[in-house]
Amino acid sequence: MKQLTKQNNFVYLFFSLIILLFSAAVLVEFPGSIGNDIFSLVILSMLLVSLKSLHTDNTWKRTGYVIIGFFALLTILAKLFPHQATVYFLLVLLLVFFIRIFIIASKQVFFVGDVDANKIIGSLTLYIILGLIWAVIYLLLIAMDPLAFSGIESTNWQQGFSRVAYYSFVTLTTLGYGDILPTNHIAEFFVYMEAIVGVFYMAIIVSSLLSLHMAANEEKKKGN
Repeated sequence: MKQLTKQNNFVYLFFSLIILLFSAAVLVEFPGSIGNDIFSLVILSMLLVSLKSLHTDNTWKRTGYVIIGFFALLTILAKLFPHQATVYFLLVLLLVFFIRIFIIASKQVFFVGDVDANKIIGSLTLYIILGLIWAVIYLLLIAMDPLAFSGIESTNWQQGFSRVAYYSFVTLTTLGYGDILPTNHIAEFFVYMEAIVGVFYMAIIVSSLLSLHMAANEEKKKGN
């Protein structure tokens, strides 16, 4: 295993997110507490990898470890003392974490350095994080209103994660298969906002990477 550096950090983050999504899809086939517990462990592992892979200040790292600690504690409490409020707190913590790592990663992708393989993987990683942010938002909506979406069965959030993530990425890419639909106005708002962000992101990432590459070439010419 290679040492984690600024030249490969997004590779680790990217694969941790892919493993998270794949695990969510596989564990749906194993309903019950064991599958939910394994998926919770996968999420905790992904959160730790995310924190380690992004180079940031110690204040955020300490905050990140606190979030992970609370997430682990709430996961245990949810298993011992099931309550809907615990689900809300778990999902909110996950949402805050995803938003924070998106902000940190976007600064490293869009604003510093030349374009290389790690940065291209980083831009793809950001796209995946965007889809996960909206997936957690949809899970919160379903937790508050189990009928917020047609085509998604009302179940616990671990079992529903894969299905909701699928819908989020279908919306983010504006494919719109139509097998899942929002059934209230709040859900509709977040759905069309995700579609707008998905289209906008593609335009931003292309222009940003091109600008970074051109700026790096100019610096090289000046250096020569």
